[in-house]
Amino acid sequence: MKLQGLKIAISASDAPDRARLGLPEHEVDRVVLTLCTTIVREGAEVLYAGNLAPDQYTFKIFRHLAGAYASRSATPPFQHIVPEPIARRSGFDALHAALRENVAVAQTRICIGGHLVRVRASNAALLIGEANPGRRTVEDEAGWEAWLASHPVIDPYTAYTVARAAVTAEADARIAIGGKLGVTDNAADRYEGAIPGIFEEAIMTLEADKPLIALGAYGGAARDLAIALEVLDRGERVPRGDQQDGYAEAVDRAAALGRRIPDAVRPALSALANDDRAEAISHAVVEAVLSWRGATGPIA
Repeated sequence: MKLQGLKIAISASDAPDRARLGLPEHEVDRVVLTLCTTIVREGAEVLYAGNLAPDQYTFKIFRHLAGAYASRSATPPFQHIVPEPIARRSGFDALHAALRENVAVAQTRICIGGHLVRVRASNAALLIGEANPGRRTVEDEAGWEAWLASHPVIDPYTAYTVARAAVTAEADARIAIGGKLGVTDNAADRYEGAIPGIFEEAIMTLEADKPLIALGAYGGAARDLAIALEVLDRGERVPRGDQQDGYAEAVDRAAALGRRIPDAVRPALSALANDDRAEAISHAVVEAVLSWRGATGPIA
């Protein structure tokens, strides 16, 4: 297995401009789930920070991985991180139901107070923490609210940054697809945090000299990221209206880190940046990660 022992982070969400590129939503789902399958088959774990909505990628990924991979290893193949703002707006019942469903295939941790805290469902309760004596048993909404209240609230901008940094520290590589553009006249396209999550995670990954692969064919921030890194031509940018503060800065910060991409890997990244074939992408991503990790180093 080519990725044995590695952790591959996936930054994924639907792209606001996807339809303008002629791609239906199910194509984004297909490539994300195909990537997850390939990553796990090659011996790696999937790292993903996201919410607990049943129609979003957290549920899509662990439902896809459930059963076929749950019994292959003592370590679950899906490592799920819940940022503090998402945890604070999640009720006890919804969180418990989600954790009961993913128990066989995912390990969930909440990023709170600057730490990653394990949480899992056991019968009708939530077990918070790794082991006794520090483990906390929470049995209802009041207990959940009390546990949350025991941690000082971090402002959302900082909280998302802390969670993204925690995932980046654990990850051995990152794949980016889709992502919000922050177009101001589209309420559904507003991102949370100082800059778009796709860009913040990409910047952290490059600063850590870890492989970063931007799949730009599906649009969104990942397409702009591929352009900023000069693995996709600037003429491929999809026009849009005014964007939230911080977006242009994020593009510039990513562009300044493009020199960290090893020369030997650039042709593979360019090929991946505008490829929309799920199966071909998944296998090429594995080879690109290995090539980057085997390179002598980034450009000085």
